[in-house]
Amino acid sequence: MILLMSKQQRTGKQSVQKHSALKQDTLKKPIAALRSRIISPQYCGMGSCQRRKQFEQLVTPCVDTLYAQAVRLTHNAQDAQDLVQDTFERALKSFATFQEGTNFAAWINRIEKNLYFNQYAQAKRRPQRANDATGEYDDWDIYEASNHCPQGLLSAEQEYLERFAPQEIMSALCALPSDRRKVFIEAAINGKSYKQIAQEEGIKIGTVMSRLNRARTQLKRELANYVSE
Repeated sequence: MILLMSKQQRTGKQSVQKHSALKQDTLKKPIAALRSRIISPQYCGMGSCQRRKQFEQLVTPCVDTLYAQAVRLTHNAQDAQDLVQDTFERALKSFATFQEGTNFAAWINRIEKNLYFNQYAQAKRRPQRANDATGEYDDWDIYEASNHCPQGLLSAEQEYLERFAPQEIMSALCALPSDRRKVFIEAAINGKSYKQIAQEEGIKIGTVMSRLNRARTQLKRELANYVSE
């Protein structure tokens, strides 16, 4: 039996296709521009020529993903391009710490997220809304660390955080002292072990655990203000 679509269904389908085409075109232009600026003149002198070439080969396939993630985070095309450009610079500066044979895409994605979180927290500003009329946000992958690392958030902690809107979580994160916020992001979002964080920060494991525990306690206290009556 042949099912015929109604005019409304056809119009809806055409609208979706048109929106998809516009979205792809919107993404293509800045992505092409970003690819041409992977090695920016302002920092192309960093490291050896061979090292820079290796970096460019690794980062080029990641440009699309980095830009898409930046758009989801900033909800603004220009801010997204700036974030990706800053990510290129930070990643190149830190390229010596990248371990060959590991997942480069996951490594540079974490750099981009951390850059966004830190810049947002320091400026204490909210990201632009995806829809000014409804106040709703697009899919937000702040806490999807399990997709990028073997650990991710503890199930109970994740379940607790999922009760709140992304902007409420970000507001609570901003209220944390910088040392607690950094440890929380590294452990709960980036999935790093206490030992790894301690080594990177030059502190004792006990200090990491203490800061993380205090961060969790303060976050729950901050988020309690948003609990629905």
